Amino acid sequence: MPTRQMTANASHLIVEQLAASGVKYVFNNSGSREALFFNELHSRSDIHGILGLHEGAVTAMAGGYTQANLAPGVMVVHLGAGLAQCMGQLINVWTGSLPVVVITFAGDTGSFADRISLDLSHNAGPTAISAPMTKASWTVIEPEGLPAAIERALRVAMTPPVGPVHLAVYDRLLGPEQFTANIIEGSLPEVRTGYPSDTDVEQIARALRDAKRPLLYTGDGIWKSGADAEVTALAERFGIPVVGELRGVSIKHPLHCGGRRLEQAGDIDPDLILCFGVRHNGAGTADDYAAFFNDARIIAVGSDVENLQNLPGLDLAVLADEKRTAQRLLELTDSPSDDLADRRAWAREEAASLRARRRDAARSIPQQQGKVRPYVLADALDNALERIGGGLVTIEQFAVAQDILENTGDAGNNEYIRPAGGSEGYGMGAAIGAKLGAPGKPVVGLVGDGSLYYSDSALWTAASHSIPVLYVISNNGAYGIVAGAFGGADADMKRTGEYRGVVLDNIDPVKLSESFGVEALDATDESSIASAIEHGLKTVEEEKRPFLLNVHLPIGLPEGGRPKAPYSFSDDVS
Repeated sequence: MPTRQMTANASHLIVEQLAASGVKYVFNNSGSREALFFNELHSRSDIHGILGLHEGAVTAMAGGYTQANLAPGVMVVHLGAGLAQCMGQLINVWTGSLPVVVITFAGDTGSFADRISLDLSHNAGPTAISAPMTKASWTVIEPEGLPAAIERALRVAMTPPVGPVHLAVYDRLLGPEQFTANIIEGSLPEVRTGYPSDTDVEQIARALRDAKRPLLYTGDGIWKSGADAEVTALAERFGIPVVGELRGVSIKHPLHCGGRRLEQAGDIDPDLILCFGVRHNGAGTADDYAAFFNDARIIAVGSDVENLQNLPGLDLAVLADEKRTAQRLLELTDSPSDDLADRRAWAREEAASLRARRRDAARSIPQQQGKVRPYVLADALDNALERIGGGLVTIEQFAVAQDILENTGDAGNNEYIRPAGGSEGYGMGAAIGAKLGAPGKPVVGLVGDGSLYYSDSALWTAASHSIPVLYVISNNGAYGIVAGAFGGADADMKRTGEYRGVVLDNIDPVKLSESFGVEALDATDESSIASAIEHGLKTVEEEKRPFLLNVHLPIGLPEGGRPKAPYSFSDDVS
């Protein structure tokens, strides 16, 4: 392990180690007690601070960065208060098991006064509130240990199962005093789970050959291990319809049935479910396991126990790296042969049929003047990106689905990335992080209006740092998912058709965007939506600045629903 000794203040040691480990960006919200740290960060040219105006946006940026390139995202938030502020997005990073390193500084609430502004109570340690949402955490007391602690945090975050870690540092270390420590040189080692046994691989191959109606259930372990091409080739070779992640096997691939959940596989009635890199989750009801309670054989491949633990009745569990397993499966099986030709045709037909049903349902929505239907927006955005060689789309919205895209017979070049979790406000920051993580690709943030309002200050970050992201706002004027749940409750709102507490009206995203320094445009016409997207992409790619397109969709209320005026205090006092 190459090291070099350095004598410097603690802030310099921290930044020096981050740079030595290959960290290029530190997503942050500045704080006064960390003055020397930020002085060191902003005085260098090999590492850059990206300022977010709210800790939630900072966390989403770090998460989006890791989703784009699986390098560790490093973030710094201000004291205990900043840590608390970031928790709404840290739960997304934890849910998505993303390798984000959270660095916070903490005051000493034990030696003198036990109440310090913005610090956590003395009854809890500096890492206490982050513990449920991190895979590991440490508190650094001795300044000489800072470089090793930072290198360890980065390495642990990137060790399968990858995930967020938290490093807390007492702020008394951040003064001008000099310390001598060893800086650890070199990039982080690539750590992977081991190889599968050939016996297990042969069992999987036999099961795939013997199955009449196999189904491939894909998870984020595929892209995290870099197994996209291998697992896609596996599905093609054996003729397996796919449900699950938007990537790994691309949502546009002709074998992808659409949908993330097993129950969305329609009438396939699988006799074999091959789970690849899946962390199966549910809704906390008996239905969570319903798809497994049939006669199907269940096989799971993954690099962590989480890939195995929520699969009742598991017949074969292979705890191994997803890419290595897929590679070995391809090596030990023949290339496509005639004995599986019928099944390969069946798999494509099943997937095409399921997707056609979803697309027909989307197309059945009547056209409205001044509105763009979701499927029209989905097609226009996908086609515009394909025309320029493909792009990366980060998503936080539900109005515009990707499994309604037209089945063209190939997967195309676009990559769609779903939000890491379900806590709202992730999408605006995630697109910024993704662009920094994938600077050579066009990046689009497809974000709902509700999500925009949660984290609109991210627009300032994009403008201030000249980060060329195209934001496409799927504006249906409502919290559509919540409104659907209100309708499904079969109570007063459904009976009257009047919905309160979900309509987001009287907000102008174009003015909002421009107030943060991002040029914006309204899109209200289906006939011109393609040219509007092309204009936005041209602005972003050629002028290297962010742009926002506010696309007006039909209102996101249940069929026949109408907005009901919210409570008005003025009416009570008039």
